[in-house]
Amino acid sequence: MANNAQDSISGRSGADGGASGAVRGGPTDKRRRFIFLRAIIWGLIGLIYAPLFIGLSALFEHLGAGPASFIAAAALAGGAGAVLYSGREVALLGAGVGVAVGVLSLVAAPQVVSFQHAAFGAAALAALIGLHPAFPARCDRQVPARVLVGVATGAFCGAVLAIAEPLHPRPFSIFAVLAFLVSVNGVLYVASVGHVLAMTRGLRLKFLPCNWVEALVTGSLAALAAGSVWMMAGPFLGDNGALLQVTSEAIYRDLPLALLGGIFGGSLAGALLAVFGFPWVHEV
Repeated sequence: MANNAQDSISGRSGADGGASGAVRGGPTDKRRRFIFLRAIIWGLIGLIYAPLFIGLSALFEHLGAGPASFIAAAALAGGAGAVLYSGREVALLGAGVGVAVGVLSLVAAPQVVSFQHAAFGAAALAALIGLHPAFPARCDRQVPARVLVGVATGAFCGAVLAIAEPLHPRPFSIFAVLAFLVSVNGVLYVASVGHVLAMTRGLRLKFLPCNWVEALVTGSLAALAAGSVWMMAGPFLGDNGALLQVTSEAIYRDLPLALLGGIFGGSLAGALLAVFGFPWVHEV
């Protein structure tokens, strides 16, 4: 009887141990899935960042900026990434209007409409939509502050590249450049944006009308999206502008390795942010 009782107690103990092991295994599996999900999302951010950076970099190099093109391109790409990452509905609206205007202008009148016309037209249309006070119902006055943080962290990472590349015996691989920018810029942005937002909340920016902020965000993103569409397809449809040709050639030459670098850097940054418990930016 004693042996049976002891076996019964041991059996219950083993069952309890197995149950507690399952409980312990549950959160671990959930954490792994969370890390994997965040790595995928940040990989997509790197996928968007890569063509934007190489296009801007080629543009500034053509204008004679030299190594400083790293700084300018990384700053603008960081600011655009911050808007896309934090603007949510407003960002989707601006990007959607820009893509639509860019595609329609290329299909309808590529010989009449130019790169500048498409970008300015998309910006004006998106800004008018953003000025409508009923969209969206939620106002985010913190988007301009987030953009400034993205520009600052992007400029810092670009400055590191601008200083380091002349000291290197060969030009940096575009894969390494994008992997560095997306990962380091992303981590710096997430680590610092909360502190900046805390300071701007203390300024009580209630005087900023929501529709003005939305118009600025939607117009800027629409111009960027329309210009990107035109930059990719314009040279094939008769736009022979020298600046557009140079930029498009750089994009098509460097795009495969740049995309791989952006995806790798973004996935690495997303996984690290999840492992070390950094919050999502929209939760800050």
